[in-house]
Amino acid sequence: MILFLAIVLLYAVSATATSLGGREDEFRRPVPGNANIPIANDPVDSIEVVYPAPGAIEKAPVGFNTQINLHPESAKLFAARYKDGSVCVEVNGAVVDCSPMGRTEFRYHQVGNCTVRAYLKRSGSLELGDRTFDFESAPISFTIMNETDYDEHIARAIRNNELKHRPGYRLSLIEWARVQFKRPSDELLQRLELAEPSIMSATEVQSDLLLIVGVKTAVVSHFSFRQAIRETWASKSALPEGVKVIFLGCRPFATVSEEEGDKLTEEAQLREIWESIELEKRVYGDLLTDELDCDDSYFRLADKTKQFLHFAATKYPTAKYVMVADDDLYLRLDKISARLQRLDQSKRYYAGHVRAIENAMKQPPIRDPESRNYLLSAQYQLNELPPFALGANFFLSMDCAKFVSRNHGRLRDLGGMDDITVALWMLTMQIHPKPFNGLKYLNSGTCRDDLVSLSDLSESAIRVIHANIQEHHRFCHDFQRRVWLRPNIGAPTEGHPRLLVFDREALYFDFAFRTTSKETWAGQLITTVSTNTHAGVKVAYFPASETFSTYLRKICTQIQINFPSAITACADLNDQVRAQLLEFYNKQAVDKPVDTLQLEKWKLCLEQQ
Repeated sequence: MILFLAIVLLYAVSATATSLGGREDEFRRPVPGNANIPIANDPVDSIEVVYPAPGAIEKAPVGFNTQINLHPESAKLFAARYKDGSVCVEVNGAVVDCSPMGRTEFRYHQVGNCTVRAYLKRSGSLELGDRTFDFESAPISFTIMNETDYDEHIARAIRNNELKHRPGYRLSLIEWARVQFKRPSDELLQRLELAEPSIMSATEVQSDLLLIVGVKTAVVSHFSFRQAIRETWASKSALPEGVKVIFLGCRPFATVSEEEGDKLTEEAQLREIWESIELEKRVYGDLLTDELDCDDSYFRLADKTKQFLHFAATKYPTAKYVMVADDDLYLRLDKISARLQRLDQSKRYYAGHVRAIENAMKQPPIRDPESRNYLLSAQYQLNELPPFALGANFFLSMDCAKFVSRNHGRLRDLGGMDDITVALWMLTMQIHPKPFNGLKYLNSGTCRDDLVSLSDLSESAIRVIHANIQEHHRFCHDFQRRVWLRPNIGAPTEGHPRLLVFDREALYFDFAFRTTSKETWAGQLITTVSTNTHAGVKVAYFPASETFSTYLRKICTQIQINFPSAITACADLNDQVRAQLLEFYNKQAVDKPVDTLQLEKWKLCLEQQ
């Protein structure tokens, strides 16, 4: 079904009034099916009110967002038949606005309980008492509050949601890393000891690999979003078979103050950020930074997307599809996976949320220099943009990704506009985007229970939706737009970016015996590991009873926690530690401070490796 957005109005600056109250639960009831008057061969299927949502609590004044649903392949007929059409809005039984489609600035100010209904007329306006309309929407009930009551309600709802989550769910990257340095959990130690990250290892050939999801993320500032995703829709228990999720970071940048300060302190702070990133990569093994040849910047998103497609095509060439997604969304990968498996098109496939199709109109490029999506005429000379799938989530078949991979050194891009860029790349192969139903954006819409993706979410909202699904509630159970909406979308960052580039530190090993009270060796060797900037940590080794590989894993685990920037792989330690340990052994064999039997056991242990 093609969708035409007749009005796009979100609530604007608030007006102070007195709330008439009403409990939130009173308005949470099912929406009846759309009422309409059948018209033979009419291009319109129905009209619906999509904002406010049923049962919503909003702040005065409120604008209404209506949506006209068209029959397939009927956009041109709609434009001809409804060129003089109007959309009228009725609140509590009274018509409050009638405007030409797409040209209303009406906002409703009256606080209290409201029921809104929309009407569509082919021509003219709907006068009071006149019911000769062509289509009628289902009624939507909601509540309008004054600013003070509304702000208190939202703050209370946010606090209540936060109490449902685990402690520390919003820790920043550095805060999380400091906790690990100070008190590493058993789970973290086990992760580091048993599974060294291998995300950039050789090409993986996996016949049942269906989908690779690349999640675009801001490395330094969006750690809490990555954690929300790892613990919800991309968790081991939720991830469908044949689907992989990878976070796309690129070369990380940190924001530093514009003011002059202590350079040594600044360098130490930046190094701490870099080491925190290295620790996250080692613990989870799903974050790509300098492995991708791109910079972590909004204005380089197209390059980030290109590098991911190159990575996916070379690392996972047998996967059928790739998906590019933002990190502030919830994905129903179970439903997405099932839908992709049912597709009869595994090549030349490009799909997503395509506004040019859903709105039945083309979009002009943004020429406002103040906009983040500003397009210079020198970059793009045409007055209309090609149809494109919005960048928050879109799909490509692997042959499309391989085309980008083969040409990644030659393909040009439009900076931060990765979605338009991908559309232009696909046009070179005469591939056009198709709509993938169920992808919505909270910043310009509302929640629906049939969605497979909802974007513009806070970390808390991602967790709330996952809990809804786990507890067999509706997807939008307990939905409140302002509570779920991610704050400060598109807000500029203060300061200037600084690329995080540091040399890896050298590791130093010192060995010593642990003796008994009688100054005899107890069979335990203490290894102290340090760097030029970090104090040493001690690791115990029992040469007579532990294999060298076990000892090496113990050392590597401690190094990854305490000196994450010092090594790139545990295998790199093997030769250095073995050589220095053998040197220490030979010295003890000459000096003979240890009894011969212990030395023989130690020698046997070393020779077996």
